[in-house]
Amino acid sequence: MRTLSLVLSCSMLAALSSSAWSAAPALAPGEAGMRSAYEALTLQTGQVRQDIAARGAAAAQVRRHVHPADDRNALPEVCTSLPVVFIRSGEIYKNGQRIGSRATLFKANCDGFVVWADNSGDLHLDGKRIASRVNDFDISWYGDTVVWKDQSGDLTKYAAGSSKEYGRMSVMTFLRYTGDVVWKDSWGDLYRNQEKFGRVSSYKAALRTGDVAWTDSYGTLHKNREEYGRVSDFAIADRTGDVAWKDSYGNLYKGKKQVARFPSQWSLREDGVLIWVDSSGYVHYA
Repeated sequence: MRTLSLVLSCSMLAALSSSAWSAAPALAPGEAGMRSAYEALTLQTGQVRQDIAARGAAAAQVRRHVHPADDRNALPEVCTSLPVVFIRSGEIYKNGQRIGSRATLFKANCDGFVVWADNSGDLHLDGKRIASRVNDFDISWYGDTVVWKDQSGDLTKYAAGSSKEYGRMSVMTFLRYTGDVVWKDSWGDLYRNQEKFGRVSSYKAALRTGDVAWTDSYGTLHKNREEYGRVSDFAIADRTGDVAWKDSYGNLYKGKKQVARFPSQWSLREDGVLIWVDSSGYVHYA
């Protein structure tokens, strides 16, 4: 863990009280001596101001990283086979080839698969019909994993040629990178695919790892099946699955390790780097 000093007022006081004044020349007799001393102090004061400006620029740069942009709908870095798909007069085409009719909506992925719905509510994967009475659907970025909710509210997942019905759902998060679906049933229990975690109050999922951070009805934080502690706020890193959280006493943690007390500001980047500002304005990261 490293620390960057961002308290500019303290920098000014320290510089003026130590560097500038201690290095000032002794006053020589007469007007020339006074002028020389004044010019020396003016020069050192200018250097202090330059240092303050540099620290301010560094502070601004750090603040830009405290709350990084989070574009959850951006294409993956490697997506070379995304097809060109369009609907014309109800006919749906993939890379210029007709794959169906009466189409109303479609989604495509990086392996070239296209999932689409027709005006009867049937769902198709390229030229194959895979479901009926579909209300909402999505497809993974890679592979042929498709999830959908039917008109009764039941959740189903299709992969590798077969479908599995999970049950009545109230909330769903589909992780397009991993093909996992995180969902809450009508009783308030949280699942990842068919794996049941427990009665949930809130949850957040890492898009690229499939890890799930969630709180139960007592306010206790869990990562998947591992229990962390009573929480007031939490975040999970999309690329690494790291979890950062603050307890009800104001302590900040990364995983199960306490890293700070009473931070005035904190943020967890998608690459797992935790950044926080302490009560004195110093920025730390781990």
